[in-house]
Amino acid sequence: MKGILNHFRSRYNTFSLNCRYNSSLSSSSLQYFDLSHIHSIPSNLTPKFCITDFILFPDHFTLREQAFLTTRSLEKLKRVFGKRTIYQPSHFDHVIHNYRECQVTSWTIGDNEIEQEINDLLDNKVYNLFSKIKWLPIHILELAESIGGIKPHVDNIEYSGNIVVGICLISPTVMILRHINNPECKFSVLLEPGCLYVQRDTIRYNFTHEIPIDPELHKFKNNLIPKGHRISLMFRNVK
Repeated sequence: MKGILNHFRSRYNTFSLNCRYNSSLSSSSLQYFDLSHIHSIPSNLTPKFCITDFILFPDHFTLREQAFLTTRSLEKLKRVFGKRTIYQPSHFDHVIHNYRECQVTSWTIGDNEIEQEINDLLDNKVYNLFSKIKWLPIHILELAESIGGIKPHVDNIEYSGNIVVGICLISPTVMILRHINNPECKFSVLLEPGCLYVQRDTIRYNFTHEIPIDPELHKFKNNLIPKGHRISLMFRNVK
């Protein structure tokens, strides 16, 4: 286990996203990872993976930026679904439960100033981290307090490419990632509001990800994390 953590630190501190953004993340980021179930990986487990294909940027957005993104997201959802907040009980593929979602091609109706402000923010904090990548429309996903959740799945590999980026808003969430051929080979990440995370390559394709639906299973390092109302903004590159 110690060897894995040392490797994780060395790779994490020199990670550059193969792009214009060079990060030097401190080992304090490790506090958001539970790698206790990775040390027992069978040597013959396939497909192979690299744990550093999951990247976390804690506190990537200021409180003001988080509030701005939350307001814009809720306004967009209201325009799509109406003033009443009614959550869908289950997704068409039964993966997501008690949720609302929509795609974003524009954030406002005719308010160019707000549209420009949010586009500038996302350019600076998301898109400019990567170079020469084409993106699909932003996906807003809202989960209901206490009962919202996501079952283990791999995002549709026919729909998007090798990078999935998420912005977490409103409340902390525990994400569990499991190897597709050995669910006991797993790790958990505590996604605090304002963080940005990246699932790429081997973690994007070879691990399922989930947010426990049962509040009693929403734990990080054996500590129960209350399931609050949550919004995430999802960015996926074109295949």
